[in-house]
Amino acid sequence: MKNFIQRLITGILFITVMGGALVISPVSYAVLMTCIITLSTIEFCRIAKALGYTPHVHVALLINVVAFMIGFLIYYASLDTRILLIIIAFLWCIFLLELFSENQNQVMNIALSLMCIIYIGLPYALFNLLAFKNGYYDYHPIISLFILAWTNDTGAYLCGITFGRHKLYERISPKKTIEGFIGGVVFTVAASYLLYCISDLNLWFCLGCGLIVSIIGTCGDLIESMLKRSANLKDSGTLLPGHGGVLDRFDALIFSAPFVSLLYFFFL
Repeated sequence: MKNFIQRLITGILFITVMGGALVISPVSYAVLMTCIITLSTIEFCRIAKALGYTPHVHVALLINVVAFMIGFLIYYASLDTRILLIIIAFLWCIFLLELFSENQNQVMNIALSLMCIIYIGLPYALFNLLAFKNGYYDYHPIISLFILAWTNDTGAYLCGITFGRHKLYERISPKKTIEGFIGGVVFTVAASYLLYCISDLNLWFCLGCGLIVSIIGTCGDLIESMLKRSANLKDSGTLLPGHGGVLDRFDALIFSAPFVSLLYFFFL
């Protein structure tokens, strides 16, 4: 119960800051996302270093932030899309830096640096597809995604500790249960329907988001658990009491956001 109260207090403060930044303006949204990207990248590289490798954290961080900001400026300031090509030059820098370094495991260092960009940078850059509609900033789709992710996490946690009997994937995450997973799906789909009722979002988009967040998001949670377990780490960080690090809080969103963003972009 103590851990639940701690998680609840941290969650409320976290949601307040997140929601405020998303609602205030597109600039505060960009600042918030830049902070999240920075912390997520640092935490991912911490996991990689625990495995004994040395990814190029500064280059990966630069690429992740630049990728997000370019996407943001394309929609917010009508930046020429050809500027995206600059990311290619940054990618080759990773290979060049490793070529002239004296590090061990050069191939793994390059691979983990590129993995950091794909795992962290790409999903966050795709958030911009949700944040802008017809060239104007619209926080409703993106804040809806956050609400669904938090609902899934809370529903799975409550149903898991109350009804959990059968392990979902014990080898990777011993505490997750099938009952908790089902509870998360039910809570999230119900929340997606409520979002449809109180917003102008499409019903099928809302229900699709609910299923994506609860099912694919759970896969994202398990994948981050797999990474931490391979590095013998309990949490990716300690910034959020009761929740671990930023990456622990966004693992489901990182995996589900690209699918939701593309669904919104192509069908709405």
